[in-house]
Amino acid sequence: MRVAICNRGEVAVRIIRTCQDMGFTTILIHSTPDKDSLAFEMADETIELSGDSPLQTYLNIPAVIEALKKCNADLVHPGFGFLSENAVFAKAVEDLKIKFIGPSSETIAVAGNKILAKEMAQKAGVPVSPAFVGDFSDSKTLLAEVKKLGYPCIVKAASGGGGKGMKIVRHDKELFESVASSQRESLNAFGSEKVFIEKYFESPRHIEVQILCDAHGQKFHFYERECSVQRRHQKIFEETPSPALDPVLREKICGAALKLARAVNYTNAGTVEFLLTADGSFYFMELNTRLQVEHTVTEEVCGVDLVKLQIAIALGEKLGFSQTDIGQRGHALEVRVYSENPAQEFLPSTGKILVMDLPKGPGRRFDFGYSSGNEVTTHYDPMIGKIITWAPSREENIMKMLATLKETVIFGIHTNIEFLKAVLSNAGFKSGTFDTSFLSTEFPSGFKPRPLTPDQVLFAENAKSSVQHTRTALKYQSPWVSS
Repeated sequence: MRVAICNRGEVAVRIIRTCQDMGFTTILIHSTPDKDSLAFEMADETIELSGDSPLQTYLNIPAVIEALKKCNADLVHPGFGFLSENAVFAKAVEDLKIKFIGPSSETIAVAGNKILAKEMAQKAGVPVSPAFVGDFSDSKTLLAEVKKLGYPCIVKAASGGGGKGMKIVRHDKELFESVASSQRESLNAFGSEKVFIEKYFESPRHIEVQILCDAHGQKFHFYERECSVQRRHQKIFEETPSPALDPVLREKICGAALKLARAVNYTNAGTVEFLLTADGSFYFMELNTRLQVEHTVTEEVCGVDLVKLQIAIALGEKLGFSQTDIGQRGHALEVRVYSENPAQEFLPSTGKILVMDLPKGPGRRFDFGYSSGNEVTTHYDPMIGKIITWAPSREENIMKMLATLKETVIFGIHTNIEFLKAVLSNAGFKSGTFDTSFLSTEFPSGFKPRPLTPDQVLFAENAKSSVQHTRTALKYQSPWVSS
């Protein structure tokens, strides 16, 4: 089997690993800058999309389809982000008679559109938060409808996720600029400027449920993930099981996710996202028609490879288990490592990674899209990878993640690792009583990392000198390496 991967970074690396474990040939469709990437090095074959920005490359449907025509692929994995929730792209792949690893284009058109998905959820009897999804061109109508919802409210992209395009609105004077800004961000990230507005709950928890459905009518949930620790609506920490759910509430939320999956006749992997309020009420937010970045914690606790199961479903196989076979074992935690400078309001940090040393050990997993020597550019999201740990209990796992972060070495760019350690050490995080306002409450003035120790500075300087010396030796002395 030949699998084309239309994505980049840690997403592409994650998919390549499973495909190669299955004995499949991987074809990476990539942008020009991503020739300097771990995924490029790992893929069996590569096809370049000329350009560097997402709109020129990974979001450019005609260019991606032309690349697919050249590669003789049996299956296409869109990854997560970019075109993974684009019904037009899925339909174009189907028209090429290539199996799309995900839901059908018809399902994506409904479920992947957050406005239509909310309507479907409401019809299915799943609790839905109040929202306005009408005409945004009439400013008077827009203002009137928002007043009915009441402030605060939030503007969201209809065709994507990942916190992109989200804008909280608290006053009339913020409304129109927030809508315009959200539309611009949505167009750039997802190729569509369609947005909607819903009621904003000040301090909820963010809970999502992993679903997996085959083409034979079987629909399963793989329990929940806790995603409440967020900065600017972007998830940073994810874990499972959620410390907020007891068995009764867990069954209700997971049951609601399956109810929606049946209502839309869902196939393949998806994620149903909910807001959970302090009184135990929960509201459907969206159905992501793809894997999520944080699917790794589900894999660690449930003992599955979700990408492998996705491929099996795409090939028409019937999943050989029942819901009662799926259980939760221990606790898994994921942190997202970003190339950003916490000391400068988390601005992206670019440059060459001089040294990346990730500590080995049981219960430690690293999903990274970069390695030593790779360049982090300004063209894409600054997340460079994820660290996932597993332990028998949440308390043990927090200690394991802290130890893992302390042993992780990344030099050449700034990262948020010191910030991640500070969050893990916070009493509120340890207690499990946090909500989506956690970071703004606990770190109201941002975060100032400790300066490097003299030994760390010396190590970094030696690493830089060593890398430069090696590059010079290769360029001018080795007859086997082209410059």
